[in-house]
Amino acid sequence: MNVSRSSDRYRAVSMELVADLEARNVEMRILTDAGKTIAVICPRNSIFAVRRHIEKIGAACPEIATWSEDCSGQNNSAEAMSGPIQRERSKGSGS
Repeated sequence: MNVSRSSDRYRAVSMELVADLEARNVEMRILTDAGKTIAVICPRNSIFAVRRHIEKIGAACPEIATWSEDCSGQNNSAEAMSGPIQRERSKGSGS
């Protein structure tokens, strides 16, 4: 993919993944520092391609894991991100 520098660019503050079991897709919701929420629908199992790209970047540039910003730790914590995913799972399981 070749992204032009003139395309829209945002700084992510937080991200969550929500599985829609009926539609068989995963929605990636990104909150920007400007307060805009962007939703990206990943059809079928394409979310795993995203995971593979993240793993490749991590392997090629392990120093990325040491980078940090002065963002709230809560925004990036697994606890903050797990709630909606768990709610979607319980919808699909009939709970």
